[in-house]
Amino acid sequence: MNIDKLIEQVKKPSLYESGTSIMWTDPHISRQLLDLHTNPDNDMASRSSEKIELIVEWILSKVKKDQMDILDLGCGPGLYAEKFAQSGHHVTGVDFSRTSIDYAKGKTEKNCSGIKYYCDNYLNIDFENRFDLVILIYLDFCVLKPDERKIVLDNIYKALKHGGRFIFDVVNGKNMEAKILKPSWEVCMKGFWKDEPYIVLNKGYHYPEDKVLANQHIVINQKNEIESYLFWSAYYEYEELEPILKESRFQKIRHFDNVLPKGDAWNGDNVTFYIAEK
Repeated sequence: MNIDKLIEQVKKPSLYESGTSIMWTDPHISRQLLDLHTNPDNDMASRSSEKIELIVEWILSKVKKDQMDILDLGCGPGLYAEKFAQSGHHVTGVDFSRTSIDYAKGKTEKNCSGIKYYCDNYLNIDFENRFDLVILIYLDFCVLKPDERKIVLDNIYKALKHGGRFIFDVVNGKNMEAKILKPSWEVCMKGFWKDEPYIVLNKGYHYPEDKVLANQHIVINQKNEIESYLFWSAYYEYEELEPILKESRFQKIRHFDNVLPKGDAWNGDNVTFYIAEK
């Protein structure tokens, strides 16, 4: 094993540095993610079925409009999209993962739910005055770098009809110590990262001056090949997020701390939901 190379890989990354590998397009990892997404009992890649049901009910209670045109960005395997379609709405889903989109297409065909799915990065969407509601759920807004954030917000604003709503959730600044990934390591014959033996080193970092967290995963296979995966997550309070939304012309901005029951890991102690209007 090249220890010098490993030491170089595990040092604290500079802000928004890229890893050497991308999780979403790796065939093995994307299958593992799909299994996590579609497990109704865990919150690892999507929230549990029970929580998704509660969030969809909450969203519909805030919009209160029949037969909406809804755009689900980062739709994954279509868990939210199917719920909205079952309530009589017309849904379009966009996700970067081909594995998730293929699964979602199979599901909508089976259920005859009529959802349109596109495999694309939502930095590239180009809809205009099409949707009554755009959702970006499961903290996807937090992973956007500042320059990407502006592009996505402008794309969403353009996609909405006049009076349309943008609903999304973000990590807030509470309980920060609990949100920093503790150092750990695993040795596996096969698992989430590889379909072969590997070692993975995990560590989290906090950049308080930028209000950003990073999760770093260093994966080493039997050939001593080293891959690094870096996941960035900004956290926001209303005072910081309101001007960012207003810069992209959103108005009537509201925030909600307890969409899920008190005591849940995804409630206002860790996550805040926002509604903004075109």
